[in-house]
Amino acid sequence: MGSNDGNYGRLSSFIREYIYEKKWDDLRDIQDDCIAAVLDRDEHILIAAGTASGKTEAAFFPVISALAEKKPPTVGVLYIGPLKALINDQGERLRPLAALGGIPLRLWHGDAPDNQKKKLLAEPAGILQITPESLEALLLRRPEKIRALFAELLFVIIDEVHAFMGSSRGSQILCQLSRIEAEAGCRPRRIGLSATLGDYREAMDWLSLGTDRRTILINEGKTKRRLSIALDYFWGTDRSAEQHYYEALYRQCRNLRCIIFTNSRLEAEETIAALREVSAKYRGEDQYHIHHGSISAALRAETEKALRESTLPMTTAATATLELGIDIGSLDRIIQIGPPLSVAGFVQRLGRSGRRTGKPEIYFTCLEDAPATASLRETFPWALLKTIAIIDLYLKDKWIEPAYNVADTLPYSLLCHQSLSILFSLGEHSPVDLARRVLGLPVFSHIPLEDYRELLTALAGYRLIEKTEEGGLIIGLEGERLTAHYSFYSTFADSSEYRVLQGDRELGKVNFLPPLGSGIILGGRCWRVEKADPGSREIRVVPGEAGSLRVWKGGGAELHPRIVQRMREILCGPGGMGAAETYAYLSPAAASRLEEARSRAAEWGINADEGGCGQGASWLERGGNTEGSFTLYPWMGSKGMRTLLLVLQNEECRKSLCINSLYRENDFALHIGSSLAMPLFQDELKKILAGLRAQGPESLLNPSQIPLTDKFDQYLPAKLLVKQYIASMALPAI
Repeated sequence: MGSNDGNYGRLSSFIREYIYEKKWDDLRDIQDDCIAAVLDRDEHILIAAGTASGKTEAAFFPVISALAEKKPPTVGVLYIGPLKALINDQGERLRPLAALGGIPLRLWHGDAPDNQKKKLLAEPAGILQITPESLEALLLRRPEKIRALFAELLFVIIDEVHAFMGSSRGSQILCQLSRIEAEAGCRPRRIGLSATLGDYREAMDWLSLGTDRRTILINEGKTKRRLSIALDYFWGTDRSAEQHYYEALYRQCRNLRCIIFTNSRLEAEETIAALREVSAKYRGEDQYHIHHGSISAALRAETEKALRESTLPMTTAATATLELGIDIGSLDRIIQIGPPLSVAGFVQRLGRSGRRTGKPEIYFTCLEDAPATASLRETFPWALLKTIAIIDLYLKDKWIEPAYNVADTLPYSLLCHQSLSILFSLGEHSPVDLARRVLGLPVFSHIPLEDYRELLTALAGYRLIEKTEEGGLIIGLEGERLTAHYSFYSTFADSSEYRVLQGDRELGKVNFLPPLGSGIILGGRCWRVEKADPGSREIRVVPGEAGSLRVWKGGGAELHPRIVQRMREILCGPGGMGAAETYAYLSPAAASRLEEARSRAAEWGINADEGGCGQGASWLERGGNTEGSFTLYPWMGSKGMRTLLLVLQNEECRKSLCINSLYRENDFALHIGSSLAMPLFQDELKKILAGLRAQGPESLLNPSQIPLTDKFDQYLPAKLLVKQYIASMALPAI
């Protein structure tokens, strides 16, 4: 060892031997810093460093040293990971190290062997690696084992913290940890790992929530990395344009080791199917793989093994399943189809390449579908603008979307979930005791008691809970049915899945029952449906041609207003004064399309304008002077757009605004028809929004029209459903 010999010598001898056998010359700075932080201090720790920076070893080297020295008679380390594949991968990395110290390491998730779970319950010890869903199952089904399992728990390690923050799954983890501490009487330290954080303070506060410890930060500091970024652009809807697009994509990944990230499972399937077709045309080898959540575990494992162990060229199309820290070996290039869903997603995906060269390389490609009745000059290249904005925000501002504060949300659906879980696992509670226990969980501490009473009344009406003769609350008949099914463990909304089989071979699962004879794409290949049985939830297929059926509907992420504001600046310039900045990573086609769009924006007079709709809105008048036909570009992001639509779709507001047509083109544009000329429309909209800011959006919401997106929304009283929607999905004012 070199300069870090002091802390290195504090590690257990078997860890030092492990490092020696790996022929590592020195500890990295974050690894050295973590030794002292773990062994000398008592705070929680956030380890923030880039992909392949040694975060896992930074946490586990000193943690395993502490575990080997103390050897608690219960589980000493609880590791929580977002994906089963990540847990499996980390288990393979850590098992040899733990074995050297005689420390058991066991996995607990849906695919883990039952014998591991039985050994853990019989002889609690060592390290337990688990998903949030399996931890919920443990709390629900084995409440009598919680103290024996965790009474002397020393550390909780939460991997990929950014994947949990700001989500119901992350709030579920905070509830679970508080329940374990209460039921087992332990006070473990928390260690969070992340490569993608915009605001360290938010993550530090999140780790500390519900505890009496603060969180300290260990990061790798400001490191300048050379990046290789290219952005290409294609336009058109005919077969020749699509063929040109896929041939260019084929050239970008030919004879290289690449991951192609897509924003939907369907897009991943279509991409691999198209690349196989192009490769066959040029007599290339089939080097193509697929990886997403609907592919069977066995096929995903084959792809992961090939990525990890093979050095041969291969291209894998994937969704977010390969975003996180699974070991995928060395890659030559990352390819992103379309704009990333977020800046955080871009940074995470960028970090998957460059391990060998130290220079991450990413190629973006955008294929713009032209409306059937529109020419190139009649629409803006939204995907191109969004991609440039995301790259620009990170490269120039080092900005990543902040996670929302738990205290700013009203997670009534999760409140329902945890109430049922506690009643089922711990039995009868008086209403006062249940409220004290549940509202004492950190993510619910700001929820009013009267709201919880209203929720309990609604749950009783659905027979999810019942009141005993003595006045206590117990799980009801419907509650027993819900908690008896494994789907209860997750906070995700249930979705029907069907196994797709070719003979006896399972190809994967889809969330749609296709009609007989139709074509689907799965595993990167085309199949024809011969039998679809809703009873057995099985679909029988044979090789065939792909039809037009879209089995998966690509989901989008919340669009932060800062991204759309940067898009406006790229298109119109700061303050709408005209844009002139160039971007070296644009291909000639992309640069030409951007300049064409800027010219059209200037010609149309689109610029920053109050115009009755928040700051920076743009209006394009398409009608005459007496009757309005115009396009509104709010530049607000998802929540602002959602709130604006509440206004424009409200019956009373529509009358005041004389709206006769309303069409939402996408997340950026609204086409409005009104009998009012645009200036009068803008004045009236200003008045409506001023009233909305004073009163809040509650008056605009019809509970029956609120989408039931969270798992237990169907059981919420109308008042709570409205409050939850406003807190999480719509801005109180725009």
